[in-house]
Amino acid sequence: MKRFLICLFAIVGPLAAQSTAPEDWSAWALWAEKLQPVTDAEGHGPDIGSDEWAQALAKKLGIFNEKADAPALRSKEWREAIESKLQPKQNRELLSSHDTEARFEGIKDHTCMGLTALCPDRCGHSGKLASFSILRYLDYQKPGEYGDPKQERFDVLIEDNHGNTKVPSAIRDSVMALKAGDVVRLKWNHDYVTQAGSKFPERPIISLKPLPKP
Repeated sequence: MKRFLICLFAIVGPLAAQSTAPEDWSAWALWAEKLQPVTDAEGHGPDIGSDEWAQALAKKLGIFNEKADAPALRSKEWREAIESKLQPKQNRELLSSHDTEARFEGIKDHTCMGLTALCPDRCGHSGKLASFSILRYLDYQKPGEYGDPKQERFDVLIEDNHGNTKVPSAIRDSVMALKAGDVVRLKWNHDYVTQAGSKFPERPIISLKPLPKP
């Protein structure tokens, strides 16, 4: 059985990032930069989050602020217009589903080993990594030819080093409430996602519930 890391650097495709846009402007700007880089590979360009950066981002996405009916820079309407460009509709194919009984091993700090200009501090791939050991499978389905086989471990980045949640808030709260050694029922899927011409795998947690101690 192979071990895999459910982290963003393992997902192939330029749109593989946090699915929900953060509310904080600085975090939002980093989120948008990962989906539509304004700076070049060496990190040259306007400061991320500055008005110059925001104007460059809007121009790249075809949102022109000089028009009378265009939303004001950084406004809620402007951010929604940007988000609609960055998050087009997804098509998701289920490759395999995993329903397991797992033991929580704890949370540790993870540092991204990528080589981009934003790694490791601004890429969103460093942060709090939660680890689980799979005790047994309750159900396993593999409708897709390339679905993951049964696993021995499951690792997931729940929060990046800027405090941005990388999983749904309810899942994050459930993980944070666990103690090392707790046993849970853990379900996740291995999906193949098509979005705006890009194709990449995702392994979202479907359900996580603590089990009573024996």
